[in-house]
Amino acid sequence: MGALSEAWGWIENRGLIAWDLGQDTTGAFLISRKGHQFLNDGLNWLKAVERLDVDLVPALERTARPQFLRGDFEIAAFAAMKEVEVQVRARSGLGTAPDEIGTKLMVKAFKPGGPLFREELEGGESTAQMNLFQGAIGLFKNPSSHRRVDFNDATEAAEIVLLADLLLRLLDKIEVP
Repeated sequence: MGALSEAWGWIENRGLIAWDLGQDTTGAFLISRKGHQFLNDGLNWLKAVERLDVDLVPALERTARPQFLRGDFEIAAFAAMKEVEVQVRARSGLGTAPDEIGTKLMVKAFKPGGPLFREELEGGESTAQMNLFQGAIGLFKNPSSHRRVDFNDATEAAEIVLLADLLLRLLDKIEVP
């Protein structure tokens, strides 16, 4: 009975069931919308949703999270990384030339002497920061810009959104003259 009680609590705490207000019987439950999605998409989907259950930067709350919750993982990952590129462009003042996009924009913005270069970092750390932004855009944003990418793994998509969130938080710390 203890194990059954724990299982019921687990299901209830994750919002997979809800009170059935259409019933007169006390304690009547129904499977929630989230519960139905869990039944369709499985435990991996639920774990990915829980992984993404954190406060994201406002831009990702508006763009990536709704796409993710609808199950459109490719669009969620793309929207998150696109927001990184948009914010780098805005903060750096770059991106007016046709070739200042994607990975080239990241290098130009973060290289030594670039508008987002951080002199207070050790040289290797500055290079690593540039490479981190360049690699994230190159691996997770660019492919979706040019072809259909199969992001059917909810966990991978959640991690990409979380990486974009981290990059945007790092970007917010950079003082732009």
